[in-house]
Amino acid sequence: MARSRYVWIMGITLVCLLGIVAWKSPQSVMVSLTQPHYADSPQAAVQRFWGYLDTRQLELAEQLLMAKELNPLGQQEFELWKAQVKNNPLISLKKMELADSPQPNSVLVNVEWTSPAKDKIVQTYVMETQATSEGWKIIQIQKLDVQSLALQ
Repeated sequence: MARSRYVWIMGITLVCLLGIVAWKSPQSVMVSLTQPHYADSPQAAVQRFWGYLDTRQLELAEQLLMAKELNPLGQQEFELWKAQVKNNPLISLKKMELADSPQPNSVLVNVEWTSPAKDKIVQTYVMETQATSEGWKIIQIQKLDVQSLALQ
């Protein structure tokens, strides 16, 4: 009786593995398991970028940016946030809302940061992304004025 239980467990496991392989090719399954950024999206790249800033992993956040494509205002915004998280160790990302933009490969993101030393900081950005061989990268950061959104 005990042997049949193990046979059933092995059989169910084998059926599940075969289902995964039939659903996705073995190569894509293995690549996704070893390189999680392979199976990401523009929204996931933007979410990781803000998460890296929140955890002070500034080098990883910078790797998600395409420095050659980034305009000076976008670079200035990144440097501003970089300095802000370096200088204020108590600031943390409280809330992040992602929305699709009408432009392809663009993400509208609303971030809210809080700190005991300062009031909360709420900013809205349009972040343009581009697919590369290394995964999705951010090519543009544009700060939006909330008042200008209300007028439209």
